[in-house]
Amino acid sequence: MNISPPILGDVLALVEMGRSCHLESRFSRLPYDAERVSQRFRRMIEQPLGTTFFVAAKHASGAVHGLMIGSVDEYFFCRERVASSIFLLVDPQHRGGLAAIKMVMAFRAWAHARSAAEVYIGVASGVRMQRTGRFLSKLGLQLSGGNYSAWLPAPSAQVGLASVH
Repeated sequence: MNISPPILGDVLALVEMGRSCHLESRFSRLPYDAERVSQRFRRMIEQPLGTTFFVAAKHASGAVHGLMIGSVDEYFFCRERVASSIFLLVDPQHRGGLAAIKMVMAFRAWAHARSAAEVYIGVASGVRMQRTGRFLSKLGLQLSGGNYSAWLPAPSAQVGLASVH
């Protein structure tokens, strides 16, 4: 399993893997805009930022098995830095292998090289949360809270900005 920044030739596989992961997640009630995802991946590949972590896990055959995106920034309350995950996805057919382990380890090394004080990996997909928690614990991360959310009703066509005030 090779962990490296994706190339443009990986975009279609990344978009389709994202679609598969989206369908099983709690976000499946929202539309999946493959064109938007493709554009964002292309921009991240063509214009990489030093504050953004973006890797793909590829099998020796070149097949994409996973992706991880993260960023590093200062905490709101001090100048120390924290590296936070945005996505950690492994194709459902390839879970349980080395992809996630290697991506998390690469993320930790990347964060350390950028002087981050902490690595933060959230679990917000709603998919196999207990299993994911056990996995992250085995990699040395500690549970430090929880994610809470509530879906809002669709805005009515009559609600405008004036009624928000």
